[in-house]
Formats: sequence, C-alpha cells, structure tokens
Amino acid sequence: MQPKSSILALTVALLAVSPAAARDAKVPQPQIESRSAPVLMVDGLRFRDLNRNGRLDPYEDWRLPAAVRAKDLTARMTVPEKAGMMMHAVNSGYFGPGGIVLDQLAPPPPGALKPPVNVTGVPGFDRADKPSPRDLIVNRHVRYIMTSPGGSPADAARWANALQEVAEGTRLGVPIVISADPIHTTNRLPGGALPPPDRVKITSSWPDQIGLAATRDAALVRRFGEVASAELRAMGFRMVLNPMADVASEPRWNRIPGTFGEDAKLNGEYAAQFILGAQGQRLGPEGLMATVKHFPGDGPVEHGFDPHNPYGTKLVYPGKRWKLHSDAFAPSFKANVAFAMGSYGIPTWIDDVATNFSRKVMTDLLRTKMHFKGVAITDWMHAQPWGLEDQPKIERERRMVWAGIDQLGGEHETSYLIDLIKAGKLTEARIDVSVRRVLEPMFAMGLFENPYVDPEAALRIVKAPEYVALGDLAQRKSIVLLKNTASVLPLAPGRKVALEGFAATPKALAGRVTDVAAADVIVVKVNAPYRNNTTGKAFFVNTHEGTPVFAGADNAAELSMIRKAVASGKPVVVVMSMERPAVLSEFIDTVSGMIATFGSGDDAVADVLTGAFDPSGKLPFALPADPASVEGQAEDVPFDFARTAYPFGFGLSYSPRKN
Repeated sequence: MQPKSSILALTVALLAVSPAAARDAKVPQPQIESRSAPVLMVDGLRFRDLNRNGRLDPYEDWRLPAAVRAKDLTARMTVPEKAGMMMHAVNSGYFGPGGIVLDQLAPPPPGALKPPVNVTGVPGFDRADKPSPRDLIVNRHVRYIMTSPGGSPADAARWANALQEVAEGTRLGVPIVISADPIHTTNRLPGGALPPPDRVKITSSWPDQIGLAATRDAALVRRFGEVASAELRAMGFRMVLNPMADVASEPRWNRIPGTFGEDAKLNGEYAAQFILGAQGQRLGPEGLMATVKHFPGDGPVEHGFDPHNPYGTKLVYPGKRWKLHSDAFAPSFKANVAFAMGSYGIPTWIDDVATNFSRKVMTDLLRTKMHFKGVAITDWMHAQPWGLEDQPKIERERRMVWAGIDQLGGEHETSYLIDLIKAGKLTEARIDVSVRRVLEPMFAMGLFENPYVDPEAALRIVKAPEYVALGDLAQRKSIVLLKNTASVLPLAPGRKVALEGFAATPKALAGRVTDVAAADVIVVKVNAPYRNNTTGKAFFVNTHEGTPVFAGADNAAELSMIRKAVASGKPVVVVMSMERPAVLSEFIDTVSGMIATFGSGDDAVADVLTGAFDPSGKLPFALPADPASVEGQAEDVPFDFARTAYPFGFGLSYSPRKN
C-alpha cells in the first residue's frame, strides 16, 4: 500500500493529465481480473499493475480517457513493440485439446482445404511460415490475432484466456485482441463454394449478408450485430472483420454474397445497423469492434474479376459513379466503426496503385474528406502489389504506412517496419500515430482491466435458444419467391414430393418424399451458374467466377437436372442458391415455381415450400433478362441492365399483402 501523501500526489497528477479525468473518476469500479500481474489499491479502487513497477501509471488507470492512456502507453513502448501493434496476424493450427495453446503446429485435420495458390511470391498462408502464438506475442509483440474458434465454445474461451495469460506476463502486460472473419453466415468456402451440408456451426446460423439484405429488416440486421457480438465475446473474440459496405454493381463478381446488394443506400444503412449492434452506440466492454470493408468500394471490379488475382487488379468506373461507392461507407463512419479496411484493387478514378498504397484514398479521401477517425487496416495478403509489382516488400510496406495505413492485415513480420525506422525512411512519430489509434479501442473495451472470459458462460451464451431462433427467422425471411404458377406453392398437405439436388430430406418434408414416378411435385435444388477458374493464377482454389447462364458453366449439369424433371410432366419447383444475379431464361418458362435463397439451410427452405413460413424476402439485386444485358452493363453503375427480368425488390408471398 502506498503512503497517503503519494496517493494524493498521484491523484492530482493524473487529474492534471486531462480535464476529463475528474469526470471519468466517477465511473464505477470495473471488474478487474489478473492471472499474474499485481493488483494495486489506490483511493480504495483496484487497478492492474501491468508493468509490475509498484505504482499506478496513466495507462493502467481506467479513470482516464482512452486517448490519454494510449498516448502514455505508446511512449513506454520500444520500436519493436510498436511494430508489433501494427501487425494483425493470422494464426491457426495451434489449438490443442480442451483449448490448450500448442507450441508446435498440430497436423492438419483430415480433408482440410489446401492453402490458396500464392500468385504474388509473398509469403502468406504456408503452414511452415506460421509462428506459434507464444512467438507472436512474446517475441514479435503482436497483439491482434485473427483465428477461428475451435472445439466447443468453452474450449475457444479457454484458448483465448491462455493467450491473454501469455500477454499478461510480458513487459507491459498489453492484452490481446482476437478477431474473426464472419462465422455466423453460411461462411462460404474460399472462392464462393458452399460448405459441406453436414458442417455444424459453433454459433447460431444466419443467412449470408446478401440474405440479410433480402429480409428488408433493418432492425433484424442490428439484432444480428448484437447476437454476433455476444457469441463472439463469450468465446474471447473482441473484433469481427465485417461488414462489407461494397455495392454489388457488377453482377459477375464472386463476392456478392458478402454484400448487402445492389442499392448503395441500403448497403450504407444496413452496414451501419450491424455496426451499431456489434459495437453499441459507444464502444465499451459490452462491444465488439467492427471492420467496414473494402474502402473505397470493391463492387466495380473490372469484368467482374476479384482483385485478389493478377488478372483482376482494377476497380473501374465507366459510368463515373465513384462517389456512389465511397458514399456507401459514410453511415458506417457516422456509427463510429472502429476499423476500415482498404480494397486490394486499383481505384482507377483517383490513382494508379492499389488502395493500400494510395495516400489519395487512405488519407485524403478516407480521413480528410470522409472524417474517419478509427484504424485503417489493409486486407489480408496486404502486399498484393498491384501498381508496385517491381518494388520489394519493404518498399511496399513503407508506401502503405505513408499512405495512411495503421495496421497490416494478415502480417506478422515486424522486421520491415523496424528496418524502415532505423534507416530513417519512416519516423517513429508517424508510427506512434498508428499505435495510439490501435490502442484506443482496446482501452475503451476494458481489455486492460479484464481480458478474460468465463468458459462456462460461453456454453450458455453461444447458440442460446433465443439466438438460434433469431438466426432461423432471418434464414426464412431472406427467401424470395420468384414464381408461383397456379399456386403450386405452398405444397398442399399430403402432396408427395420428389427432391433432386438435396443432400438430405428436410424435417418439414419427412414422410412426404418419394421417387419421381410417384411424386406429385418435383423440387430441384441448384446453384446459380458459375465457372471455376482453372488458369492456375487464381488466389482462391475453385474460385466461382461469374457467368450468368448454365450454358458453358461448370455446373451446367444442374440445368440438365431441371430439364429432366420438367420432362416428367409433373409440376417442377426450382430452388436456386443465388450467389449472383442469374439469367433464368434457360428454364423459367418451363417450371411452375421458383424460390431464390441467400444462405438459408434446407429446413428453412422446406418451411417456405410447405407454407409453414410465408415468403417475404425481396430481391437484393435485379435479375438480368439475357447474357447481353450482363455483358453490356457498366461495372460501377447499379440498376443498368438493358433488359431486366425481375427488378430489385421483387418478391411474392402466399398471402395478400397488407397495406
């Protein structure tokens, strides 16, 4: 216990640091939990002595504003520690039984995906290139780590706690931020493929982001943000790399399922609703940091090609609609989103280098014109060198920091930043700006007071019945009824059904499924037409690249399945997983009914087919009438098909609409 005189002097000094400190001192005592750091008592209040020096330093004082604490901690850090704060590493393969942290890579599980093709020569996701969590935290000073939850929710929480214990034992005791890609939606495999039907989610299950747009329910989107936040936080996660505010103006793009669709205003509104749900009105201990992406808008990709790839590097604007795309991010910034992620692509309207290297985008547009105050982060594989292919990685990293980037996504190698500072090519003062930005939300969330979670509580919170029910509701609300000739739907009680393309019989159709010969109705489940890139230059394995029709598509056999069903002479209903706007003219006039899905499971589909749920979803993009309308549209302009078969917002229901 410190003498009263020193406590008084310390209190006066702390209040002098910031005029707001007097107000913040009225904040109730937060929960404090330490595993190895001592706990100090000052003025009858508890604080963690993270650097173990026996006194309360400003960064340890939860009464002070986050900005004051971040500035104090930054000043205490070495250059290598600062460089570590600017990394956002990927880590997997070190999750042991019961959530223990391994020091050696575990063998890959049977059937694990192969790593993406490395098209740039930049070390990325090679298993041999992954430092252990202990190496990342202790030796490289990394504090932001992206991973996926493993085992049970309790195991995931134990793993997160183990990482926090390692961090607590370091020189300054700086905690960890564990981040995740979106895991609540269908979570398509790299390239757009759907996961195996027997995959069991660790969390509640929701439709794709595009499906949430189809619900036309802003309140449900916000509730989704709240649920995602609660479930992830229970497992020790404090950040999610979501939402996408990209406008899906190019119908051949393979990432449309992750967007809120074709309407820029709806994209902006729904992205902000998710952020407000996940973070709260003001980021705090009950919040999860959100990341809006991919600024200034990944939608206008040239010819629909993904900018991950060397044949698809450009964002193009033949219709001069660049402002429409960047403005879709404005509501997210107004909602105080914690992170903004830049695009891989070259925004050709403003620069000739990729977004991450462009000061015109990441500083002049993002911060000066659009007033973003948070952390600017690159996308993963941040060193995709479009526009700087002839430059070494160290120069690309210099350019990114110069452009305004604060954190390098998917990176753990700190030596480049350290060497740049030593060589005088980056100033430590510039690095300090980014480190303070990265630290502030960590203080705001209370991680320096208690970074630990309760594994038993995780078992109660993750997949809580209320959350599962909400996800199930969203899956059903996202389904769009496109055609219903002679009221073939809902399937009348007792009508026998033949299923084609389903992996298993949904519960709602149990007892009603039979073979085609005895069936009254045939329901055929297909995917939207796609082509897999086989050039060997695609970043993702089995990349689903856009083709609007089945003719020539890799899944053309699914059209044959529809036609075979039609040839039976029985009524046919098509269920299409619509990962992009498809041309339906190859079959639509021959079938009796059709529904479009956007990440809904088969049980949700069956409830709509049987009428247990009245379809209410609305198309989140228009459907073109022919391939020429797809080829002739401008990549940056929404709603510009020469001929439209089904307009944006179209959707039928079984019951009369109520005014």
